Amino acid sequence: MIQYPSEIILEVTNACNLRCRYCHFHGEGVLKRRPTGWMNRTVWEKVLDEIRLWPQSLTLVTHGAGEPLLYPQLESLLTEAVHVPSAHTGFMTNGMLLGDEAIRLILDAGVKWLAFSVDGVQPDTHDHFRVNADLNRIEAQIHNLIAEKNRRGKDTPVLYFNMVGYPEILDQSRRYVEKWLPYAEQVTIATFRPAGSRKLWEETASFPFRPCPLLTRQLVIGTTGQVGLCCEDIFLDVPLGNVLENTLEEIFNDSQMLIRYRTAHEQGEIDSLPLCRDCHVWGADHVLNRECFRLEDRVVEETTTPAYHLFRKRPEQDNCSMGE
Repeated sequence: MIQYPSEIILEVTNACNLRCRYCHFHGEGVLKRRPTGWMNRTVWEKVLDEIRLWPQSLTLVTHGAGEPLLYPQLESLLTEAVHVPSAHTGFMTNGMLLGDEAIRLILDAGVKWLAFSVDGVQPDTHDHFRVNADLNRIEAQIHNLIAEKNRRGKDTPVLYFNMVGYPEILDQSRRYVEKWLPYAEQVTIATFRPAGSRKLWEETASFPFRPCPLLTRQLVIGTTGQVGLCCEDIFLDVPLGNVLENTLEEIFNDSQMLIRYRTAHEQGEIDSLPLCRDCHVWGADHVLNRECFRLEDRVVEETTTPAYHLFRKRPEQDNCSMGE
């Protein structure tokens, strides 16, 4: 039976305006093994033409190892993508380029969701870890987007916020949630991983191994159309094919490399897989704890996994055990 991915990542560019200290692609000491580039229109047009014909919905992500607001063709791409009925389209941004023109682009195009990568609430620490960033400017621009979205009476884009939980800023987590959850679908405090690390815990997990869900859910398309194994394959070390030579359906169902990796995961034998043997993402969403607390006049649910603490607003009447 033919299978389809439920998430496609289109890396429109891997260029970035920031140099975050622990970025897996642009960070300090990282040896880049592929060049900076920009996706040719031919690549994303071919992808959109194909997914229009698919019988199921999917999330379309238009970011990768770079900042999508740098991409000159972003408006054209988003305008076409949002008219693919099955595609739930959006992207993550660091917020530095979210000026008036970018806000207009996002709202006019009808982007369904927008995620902000913002590390904490204090400018000194934020701007230290996110080199070339200005937290005061970023926050002002996010509030401008929210105000314009409200002025237009729009429900979209739905907003998400992500903070990397560097040990030095973990004490800002509660204030971060308080600041952004009122405007967001969810707020995430992600587990810190040094550049190049795919580990989420130090010792052997106390829960059983399972095949990584990314292998049956996701396709990642680099700037040249090259398809990598998953979002952890930052340098496309495990090539599955190229969308200019094969259809996404062929790559997802027939790639011998992908079949090899899936089979190894199903058999629990990943030690021979260079990208997977030191990767914990297979257990990233294993729920370790779930509880609720009150934040001013709302109930907030906190879900803890090896990869993140995730915060969502909950209706008052929902069953949810209350923590401190």
